[in-house]
Amino acid sequence: MSGRVVHGGVTEAELAAAAAAGIELVDLSASLNPYGPHPAVAAAAANATIGRYPEPDAAGLRRAWADRFGLEPGQLLAGNGTSELIYLLCRAFAGDGGCLIFGPTFGEYAAAARAAGMSAVEAPYPARGGDAGRLFAELRPSIAFLCNPNNPTGELCSREQVEQLRRAAQAAGGRLVVDEAYMPFAWPEDERVQPASGLLVLRSLTKVHAVPGLRLGFLLGTPGDIERVSAQQPPWSVSAPAAAAGMAALELEEFCRESIRRVAATRAFLLDALERSGFAVRPSLANFLLVRAGDGAAFRAQLLMRGFVIRDCASFGLPEWVRVAIPHERHAERLVHAMVEVRRCLAGES
Repeated sequence: MSGRVVHGGVTEAELAAAAAAGIELVDLSASLNPYGPHPAVAAAAANATIGRYPEPDAAGLRRAWADRFGLEPGQLLAGNGTSELIYLLCRAFAGDGGCLIFGPTFGEYAAAARAAGMSAVEAPYPARGGDAGRLFAELRPSIAFLCNPNNPTGELCSREQVEQLRRAAQAAGGRLVVDEAYMPFAWPEDERVQPASGLLVLRSLTKVHAVPGLRLGFLLGTPGDIERVSAQQPPWSVSAPAAAAGMAALELEEFCRESIRRVAATRAFLLDALERSGFAVRPSLANFLLVRAGDGAAFRAQLLMRGFVIRDCASFGLPEWVRVAIPHERHAERLVHAMVEVRRCLAGES
């Protein structure tokens, strides 16, 4: 695939068409916490000092979040979102071999590998089984990306499965990178892992705090791996507003817990309601559902004109499916009704 990776969102033309029709859009194409951002995070970003440079290596932020994660500062790197860290990882380890990606999944892993001159091979997501040891032994990748829970399928690998993958990667001379961007929403499950030899972990503030415009993520690893990746990073990668928001987020554990509980309840409601309405829905441990829609692009276009923006999954190689972020609970019933209406419309029913 060439060109930029496709992401969620709505175009200016679509916004204009909706506005002309008097439609107020609810954006469920990007999987964010529908109850964020918290006012304290927004205020911290808004009040950050922008008249001087931030710390070149975000040292204060790194110390604070390393302590929160039970790590030493040298085991954590802060970045301009986890997307930047993915690209830095590929550049850092490109000389050691290719890249293995468990999919279908987030497109930036493959894009980052190609940008670094690496080969990229996709393999089935390991929660479905498979011989990881044989796979790593045959391909001998320098890094392998596992999104856990996976985007867009919502599948979750257990700690035991992650450990098996780590051992297989290490035995083949490589490293496993586990992207836990959606892990907070797996509640009540919790399969978070800590960095180890052969294992790096990505964590994000974007999803649970609903701050995609700020760009802030963390890479956890051994001191040696963090030093190797940080050598690829330019100074001032984390802006002052992002760093301030990151510090404020440390005080918001209860907000996160309550948001996650509400998202889980709405996810259960939507899964049940959509299945009872005749949709095929993949069980999910993330803050989105993967729903079979027939023609995903047509379904998205029709649903947009009923007030909801979702993600069609053609770019994941799943053109018959759409990804629907879990909305604020007040929108859940209207979303189900709109999706049922769209399906009937596309089927030619009155």
